[in-house]
Amino acid sequence: MADVDLVVLGGGLAGLSLAERLAAAGQRAPRTVVLEARDHYEDDRTWCFWRPGPHRYEGLVSATWRRCAVRHAGREVRIDCAETPYQMIPSGAFYARASAGIAANPRVSLELGCAVAGEPLRTPTGWSFDVGEGRSLRARHVVDTRPPKTRPASILWQSFVGDVVTAESDAFDPEVAVLMDFDADSTLGVLFVYVLPTSPRRALVETTVFGSRPLGPDALRSEHESRLRARLGDGAFTIDRSEHGVLPMGNEAVPSSSGAPRAGLYFGGARPSTGYAFLRVQDWAETCAGSLLRGAGPCGPRPDPWLRRAMDEVFLRVLRAHPERGGELLLRLFERADPARVIRFLGDRGGLGDALAMIRALPPGPFVRHALAAALRVPCRGSA
Repeated sequence: MADVDLVVLGGGLAGLSLAERLAAAGQRAPRTVVLEARDHYEDDRTWCFWRPGPHRYEGLVSATWRRCAVRHAGREVRIDCAETPYQMIPSGAFYARASAGIAANPRVSLELGCAVAGEPLRTPTGWSFDVGEGRSLRARHVVDTRPPKTRPASILWQSFVGDVVTAESDAFDPEVAVLMDFDADSTLGVLFVYVLPTSPRRALVETTVFGSRPLGPDALRSEHESRLRARLGDGAFTIDRSEHGVLPMGNEAVPSSSGAPRAGLYFGGARPSTGYAFLRVQDWAETCAGSLLRGAGPCGPRPDPWLRRAMDEVFLRVLRAHPERGGELLLRLFERADPARVIRFLGDRGGLGDALAMIRALPPGPFVRHALAAALRVPCRGSA
């Protein structure tokens, strides 16, 4: 007999988003346990997205921009995104909100400091888990949101390191989010600086690389510090908080040896060509929670439509083969296509017309070659 109805392995963005929705269902919620390896939550990352409309986390938005900018080689494109403003949610606020929502329903619980080693074991009546200290747990259903033990091959990796800085004098334009300020001199890959100012003296400044291998914070720290100093000049500043991460961009599908549904960053949680994850995860959590509440069991994320998958793969192949052209291509995309179409496409809300606008905005030569290579399944040059 099962101890609970559902075990969620991993209490990050995906696991907490699902559990919070189930907790909000009151007595209808399945008996759920979220098992998370970390023993406490920290404000360790920032999620951003273009707001497509009202969403359940409006109260957590800490900053909103109605104008964005992309810069390359002395040129700048200003993007009016007032209809779909760019928003920022700090992870600390999300963790606190989700944890409180879960705690409010006794049918849903969150266990921190509980690392489940290995895969869940399939049994005739559901699943079994070894949760350490001689304790086992049985469940009717499971959703595994943990990252794979070994990173899978990926066309590119998005590696970043960033600081929230406070300058002693005005250094930022709080009305404009700088999405990409490209640096053509890097040998690491497609390198750009991302600046999210919340006041004239305070901003999150990140140095990001789209490269053929994942890079830890130590590999990026000197690059980041030089670019941070270039933006702040000789003025004094303090670092209030730091963050870093590595996101797969076009990773191979990771099969589950147990057959358990998978979700999260490596399993459809992030858009391959951008790394945007927050709204994609919310879409999945809403669908999965609805399925569980109907008694149908959990589900994984829906695959992207074929055209979107194909376009993302070709674009990533081009960036991998020609990193020196990354800034030029992305600036051109925003220059030559209607920004509203670009935003819809990058935000997973685009239709066929938006996809065609992306295609028309970019030079056909390299994309045709890599589209043919993708169709023939020719490996990317130097692919991991």
